Amino acid sequence: MNTLHGQSGATLVTALIFLVIMTLFAVSSINMSTVNFKIVANMQAQKQIDAAVQDAIEQTISTMNQFNLTPALSTVSTTMGIVDVSPPDCLDSQVATGYSAVVESIIPEDNTWELSATLEDSITGAVSTIHQGVEIRMLAGNCP
Repeated sequence: MNTLHGQSGATLVTALIFLVIMTLFAVSSINMSTVNFKIVANMQAQKQIDAAVQDAIEQTISTMNQFNLTPALSTVSTTMGIVDVSPPDCLDSQVATGYSAVVESIIPEDNTWELSATLEDSITGAVSTIHQGVEIRMLAGNCP
């Protein structure tokens, strides 16, 4: 009989402490998974914008009228929005090897161009700017 009255509830206090600790672990793991989900969503949005900008650059490269003496700023419509593509900038021009034509105006040149395109996503606020170089064999006089 004496042992029943001598218990002070240590088991209950210990169980409650473990319950609080396990609750803290559960709450912190939920918070971590939410943060990780947001990080993955942001990375996915950035990759989609990068792909749209790269697509705009590829469309611009495939249009030869952009590579002339008076290139202009162009816009390309993509699935993510309107991409601003800067005028191509001719960085270098080398006479193409292997040609022996007498008339210099028809000797091809290997011209190195740089393009830059930018897109800002209105929903997420993510911005992507991509610079890409391309070398094109053209007739002489297209690279200022």
